[in-house]
Amino acid sequence: MDYLKKSKHLWIIPAYGIFYMISFMLVERIPVETHLIHTFLDDKIPFCEYFIIPYVLWYFVVLGSVLYFALGSPGKKEYYQYMGTLGVGMTLFLIISYVYPNGQDLRPVLEGGSPFIQAVQFLYLIDTPTNIFPSMHVFNAVACCVALLNNKKCRQSRIFTAGNIIITVSIVLSTMFLKQHSVEDVVTALILNMICYQVFYRIIPENLKKFEKMFTVREIFTLPNFLSAGRLTLALVFMAMLQRHNMRGEKSLLALLLLVVIATDILDGRIARSSGRVTEIGKLLDPLADKVMQFVLLACLVPRYSLAKLILMFFFIKESYTLVLGWKYMLDADKNQMVRWHGRLNTVISYVVGLILFAAPRIPSSTANILVGAVGVCMLMSFVMYMDEFRLLQEQTKGTVSKKIPGRVS
Repeated sequence: MDYLKKSKHLWIIPAYGIFYMISFMLVERIPVETHLIHTFLDDKIPFCEYFIIPYVLWYFVVLGSVLYFALGSPGKKEYYQYMGTLGVGMTLFLIISYVYPNGQDLRPVLEGGSPFIQAVQFLYLIDTPTNIFPSMHVFNAVACCVALLNNKKCRQSRIFTAGNIIITVSIVLSTMFLKQHSVEDVVTALILNMICYQVFYRIIPENLKKFEKMFTVREIFTLPNFLSAGRLTLALVFMAMLQRHNMRGEKSLLALLLLVVIATDILDGRIARSSGRVTEIGKLLDPLADKVMQFVLLACLVPRYSLAKLILMFFFIKESYTLVLGWKYMLDADKNQMVRWHGRLNTVISYVVGLILFAAPRIPSSTANILVGAVGVCMLMSFVMYMDEFRLLQEQTKGTVSKKIPGRVS
């Protein structure tokens, strides 16, 4: 008990574990129509009951790794990195499960009485084929693997490192060969892992002092930050209204909600600049809210316009590139300079097109596709220009050019 009192950071595990289990059970119990996730690749992957072994092994791997970093790791840094990764991924999973109820119809009819078949039948019985996107089985397994690979003590053993990688790959494959998850669930979980790795293992450690200055009461509690946070919340409410509560017929309400989102986007920037309260947190929170709203608009347009799915995939590529190569730019940009015009144009066009398509869903499909395509063109233009700016920034850092790169990412 004395050890637990001194190690207050360990209480994060049971506290969040209780929160997660209660939230997940509530989401699972709410009756709602689910969106089926299915790709043509799922039909190419055969069912194999023997993958139940690595699938079940996942429980021991995650539990063992959590205990190791909580009790056996030499420092708190790696503990917080691992817990932060798990916490962010699992919380995003809960949010996605609520605003976008999903499921799959991949499970085959099982025949035979082998122990492996019986084990899979039991798995199907206790685990519903709903709320599978992204796959937490994949996300947690890869997060565990990354944490162990970054641990100096674990890296000293080549056998352990090889076994860690083999087990992780087997767990990832097991989710698809047991027909528990779609390829989309797995790929999205891997993308989420890459993002979390950048945040917790690169961005935060390399900018720890800067973040300590950012996360103060004066920096956090400002009106522009509240407006940006409100826009982020409204984006999730908008998606929940469409996907969970099926309110597509409420055109006036959806249009009004989008107008409120646009108004908060205009106000937070103007208030921040006029009052001189452009904070470092605001520089990150404002574009984050914009990106989430853009994602929500594209995701909600996918069922109606096939072109929107292609643009949504490109959106993931663009934002992943920005996070991997442009995060230093975002953190180091002059807070008094204006947003890049092409990034702002991309955001404005996305809002306007979304407003038109949700307020007037009966416009001709040809016109709608032109509008959706306009979003893609602006996104491509912004992506190309950011690539050029990041290239110049890297050259400037190496001392090869002296050209000033203004603005911040949006």
